[in-house]
Amino acid sequence: MSATASITDGTEAFGAPLDVACYRATPHGMGAVAVVELVGDVSAALEALCGKDVEVGGLRMRRFGPIDDGLVARLAPERAQLMPHGGTRIVERLAEWLSAHGANWIDDPLAMRAEIDPAEMFPEAGDRVEALALATLARAASPAAVRPLLAQTDRWRRHGDAPLTGDDAARSVRLMRLVDPARVVLVGRPNAGKSTLSNALLGAEASIVSPAEGTTRDAVGARIDLAGLVVEWFDLPGLRDTSDLIEREAIDLARRLIRDADFVVALAAPGVAWPEIGREPDLRVGAKCDLGSVEGADLSVSAHTGAGLKELRAHIRERLVPQADLACERPWLFDPRLT
Repeated sequence: MSATASITDGTEAFGAPLDVACYRATPHGMGAVAVVELVGDVSAALEALCGKDVEVGGLRMRRFGPIDDGLVARLAPERAQLMPHGGTRIVERLAEWLSAHGANWIDDPLAMRAEIDPAEMFPEAGDRVEALALATLARAASPAAVRPLLAQTDRWRRHGDAPLTGDDAARSVRLMRLVDPARVVLVGRPNAGKSTLSNALLGAEASIVSPAEGTTRDAVGARIDLAGLVVEWFDLPGLRDTSDLIEREAIDLARRLIRDADFVVALAAPGVAWPEIGREPDLRVGAKCDLGSVEGADLSVSAHTGAGLKELRAHIRERLVPQADLACERPWLFDPRLT
């Protein structure tokens, strides 16, 4: 298929619609470089957008119509990556241009990737296990996923056709937390120090800190790296009885998050009791240890001095993904297509 397109403003009609599916392969938001993946009749799309094709295996600088300059990587006959600057508006304009010219822009990249043969996505892979591992690595959230995923080819080869055990399945579930972050919630009564602790772990002010009760009126979520394991961390509003309708709705949401969480951290502080949360917490943390101790705490921390923060990160990481799982030489069922 050939396509002729004027690209003075990116919206002119052309001979035939582009027969490609495309999606943003890098996370939304600002960045130095973004990656837009094209799958299908890539040659026609590149000729329309850039004025000329790129050979398979080639990496070329191209002008993306009226939008931006960037790199084109031709990974396979029916697969290419566009790498413009990472500003959100540039990616939006590329999406608009491609959609206006008949391409199928897909908002759910995971669904798109699931439909692509991993051997096609990663032609450099030595076998199917390695191709699947590279595809999983491309979406893994945690740095600690790199080493075990890259070891999977040898581990599956040594394993052969022997069936996986129940222990293998349970370990695989835990290891998948390296790819899809576990949900960790921090819960405590008002003024236990939840927001201060969350900000200290994040290294930025994501939660509002105030001595006034009810300041945090909704769950504040962020991704936090805990000793190589990235988790979805939720700083929940302080649990208390209140007549404020908005705060009460936020507390109801907090209780649902507690119920569905992978790991619950209960927080108390000198003079602030443990929260009643409806389930046994996975960890009890005493906050503000520079001001005194908290009876019943498994760990003590001070967001003000930094005491205990390293131990807290390591403890949660070990509970969610034990070091023994990372060191295990058995295969990891990291993709359902391995069964």
